[in-house]
Amino acid sequence: MSTPVTKTLELPSPWVRSAWRDYLVLAKPRITVMILLTVAVAMVFAGRLLGTSVAPIAWFSALVGTSMVAASASVLNQWFERDRDFLMPRTRNRPLPSGRLTMSEASLFGWLLFVVGTSMIYFGTNATAALVSFMTWFIYCWVYTPMKAWSWWNTAVGTLPGALPVMIGWTAAGGSIDSMEAWGLTAIVILWQFPHFMAIAWLYKDQYSQAGFRMLTGEEPSGLAAGWHAVVPAALLCPLSLVVLGPESIATWILAGLAFGIAFFQLIASTKFLRSRDQGTARKLLRTSLVFLPAIFLLVVVRWGLF
Repeated sequence: MSTPVTKTLELPSPWVRSAWRDYLVLAKPRITVMILLTVAVAMVFAGRLLGTSVAPIAWFSALVGTSMVAASASVLNQWFERDRDFLMPRTRNRPLPSGRLTMSEASLFGWLLFVVGTSMIYFGTNATAALVSFMTWFIYCWVYTPMKAWSWWNTAVGTLPGALPVMIGWTAAGGSIDSMEAWGLTAIVILWQFPHFMAIAWLYKDQYSQAGFRMLTGEEPSGLAAGWHAVVPAALLCPLSLVVLGPESIATWILAGLAFGIAFFQLIASTKFLRSRDQGTARKLLRTSLVFLPAIFLLVVVRWGLF
């Protein structure tokens, strides 16, 4: 009588498990989640205003495709900045500067994500959304990223690819690219990035300077310019938040009031940063900005999804 043959389950090698984690780190999933939130809100907004129902395939293609294009931009950004990342303690342990992944591995991964993601958006939604996703990716990778080494204006330029995912979601849902409502929501994301990034630039100003990145906090070390670059956009967000919520009834005016209050709270944090310009106020501004955008998006979804 023969002895039965038993098979043991072979787990992936430690190298494989580590490599997948490194690829995930390259893709910056937390940033990708924020971008997907932007796309989803814009799709809800567009569907409501247009009075149309977005097909499931369009939702799937827009969200998955955009996540891949966004991940591609993050990967190629780190591919381009690998040497400078090695000079900063906060980025030195990333997969490329640490040597855990090679340049060719990162490059192949980044380009593959871009091609597949853009194709998904094109075939699953429409050509306009695919074109916007391409422009977002192009500006981020090949304009904003190299610009960080030679001009502090890179922050202003970088707000555009940071906000264009709104237009990806809007056009994927059938909206027009020249819609004032869509550009109003885009403007919110553009303006929000200034206090958010000024706080980051102040917190890591010495590391940025050491790595050769041209940031406003390095060009004007007192932080006064960075403070004003946080306060003015934060102030503009107060009335813009009201406009985007489009209050009509008592319920929608309450939602608009909440949006104004959240924006005003960020303005207070920006003003404190302008006055003190220290690590404490910069960190509080950063935390406030991380609350502001999801909160505003939630109110937009409630407003245009229910009322």
